[in-house]
Amino acid sequence: MFSSSGPVNRSMGGAAVAAPIDSIGAIYWNPATISGLERSETALGMGVLFPNQTVASSVGGFAGSTDADAGAFPLPNIGWVHKTENPKVTLGLGINAVAGFGTNLPVDPTNPALAPTGLGRVDSNASFLQIAPVLSVALRDNLSVAAGPTLTAGRISLDPFVFGSANADGSYSSASGTRYHWGGGFQLGAYYIHSPAWRFGASLKSPTWMETFQFHSEDQLGNPRELSVDVDLPMILSLGTAYDGLENWLFALDVRYFDYKNTDGFGDRAVFDATGKLGGLDFSSVMSTSLGIQRAVSEQLTIRGGYSYNQNPVRNSEAFYNVASPLTFQHILSTGASLRFTDNLAANVAYSYFFENTRSGQIVFPGIGAIPGSTFDNTLDAHIVSFGLTIQQ
Repeated sequence: MFSSSGPVNRSMGGAAVAAPIDSIGAIYWNPATISGLERSETALGMGVLFPNQTVASSVGGFAGSTDADAGAFPLPNIGWVHKTENPKVTLGLGINAVAGFGTNLPVDPTNPALAPTGLGRVDSNASFLQIAPVLSVALRDNLSVAAGPTLTAGRISLDPFVFGSANADGSYSSASGTRYHWGGGFQLGAYYIHSPAWRFGASLKSPTWMETFQFHSEDQLGNPRELSVDVDLPMILSLGTAYDGLENWLFALDVRYFDYKNTDGFGDRAVFDATGKLGGLDFSSVMSTSLGIQRAVSEQLTIRGGYSYNQNPVRNSEAFYNVASPLTFQHILSTGASLRFTDNLAANVAYSYFFENTRSGQIVFPGIGAIPGSTFDNTLDAHIVSFGLTIQQ
């Protein structure tokens, strides 16, 4: 799950539950805060994710290291907020990339995990785009609540497809022949202005219940096979506070809970059954913290900085099972700025660095289990560059 959305929210480290400073971040983390935006606005954003992954493994004296060639991943973001003629009612619509992972690891005869006798080539790509219409109502001047459905389109490809049984020769089929699959859920939010300086917020994103992902594939002889896997997105509970009691400054802090453990696909046990089928990724439920600071330098220029800490949902004992789903980062540092050209138009930019993170365990093969004396290290870091425009009315 992406911990931020759009260049403004990303430059704040994802903190937004009680800090409504743009439509994309408000709808993404707490729809009730759109009541706190001063004007109607449309925000357009695009992020580009550049991951770097290295897989190293050894068995006895046989050892090697391989770099992935995952390329760049686009992360689109759109936020629209409309202040109606009724001052108590605000409408919003968010369209955001909310989750994903991917890698592209070649066969490497020098690397036991990726050798022809191991996993071989590992190629994966998953992307989830969410459409979120919301309605926010101001119950009082200092209290707003909001709700709305979430409609999600997702696509997954995976080679080898270890979530299906092995072929007769022990190989795995490829799961790339598929379509976009759909799912839904809902989100709720509350926003409370305690005083001119202090604000508080809370939000709940329900699980996203996706239809079963199905794939047209073939076995080792070229005969048709139908593959499937159940993958949902987790429930997320967020609490936040913001302080703007210092002139031209804003401080925001969010705390979140991601319930991966009780989510189909992510939380299911990472064990191979008698047919060689992997049960799940065995993610743990985790907490995260986001801190953002904003400074209005002038009427035209605003600068921001943010930091996000995330517990790692992948335990070291599950490192090997998650070689194809590597985007599990713990420390993220962000910065960005907005430059206002006119009273109604501003440009936004942001940069985020995902600090290097390594999960270490053993090589595990179906029917054999953990290979005694083996080692497996999955190391990655990443960069995101974001840019966009905000148009206000």
